[in-house]
Amino acid sequence: MKKTNKGFTLTEMVVTMALLAASTAITVPMITGNRGQRDVDRYAHALESGLLNLKAKLGQTKTNCMIAFPSAFSFQNPENLVEFSQGKNGQTSMQCCNSEISKLTNDTDCMNGYPGYRLSELTGKAQDNLRLVQQESTPASKVIRVAVSKKDFGFTPPGTTANLDTITFLICHQRAATTAAPTSCIPNQNKLSIGCVQMNGAGEITKGTWALANETSPMSSGSCKKV
Repeated sequence: MKKTNKGFTLTEMVVTMALLAASTAITVPMITGNRGQRDVDRYAHALESGLLNLKAKLGQTKTNCMIAFPSAFSFQNPENLVEFSQGKNGQTSMQCCNSEISKLTNDTDCMNGYPGYRLSELTGKAQDNLRLVQQESTPASKVIRVAVSKKDFGFTPPGTTANLDTITFLICHQRAATTAAPTSCIPNQNKLSIGCVQMNGAGEITKGTWALANETSPMSSGSCKKV
């Protein structure tokens, strides 16, 4: 008895290709979105680690720092806001002082301080530099935006008089930024949430997701919900 090989019909091939195309259309955005969220989470972790490291250094050296950001609730490239090594105009100011800095700069009352991210120039010890993010210009930093909840904040050594203020760093992916206003981000746009790292005057740090009461609420009305 003669056997015949039955191949795919044109209709079956068309249906199969349509199913593959539909599957790709669904999975590709999901994969891209997940990758973007990982970038946000990765940078939030870097900020959290940097703040913990900063807190430890301030305690060891009994250093106080006043930090001034160019704006609040305005999403910027990290190099313009929290990464100090880039040396760009409008960069955040971070003036620090302790007994050694006071002596070396002849600033008895610590009226001016010295840029924390350049302390090695003053002390001759590279490890003295203070930063918000220890590892700068990483792949994640190229695709995310950062904002802060306030323009001024004082960092003090743990155990000293507590600062009653709280500062929050907001992290969004560039795909969550608005087209008309690149310094704004929309929560859950392209299924990307806005990460947050919050530090209070006592040095307690919380990492989570920035939550708004509703979609029309201003960014400044949100809160950092711990994950």
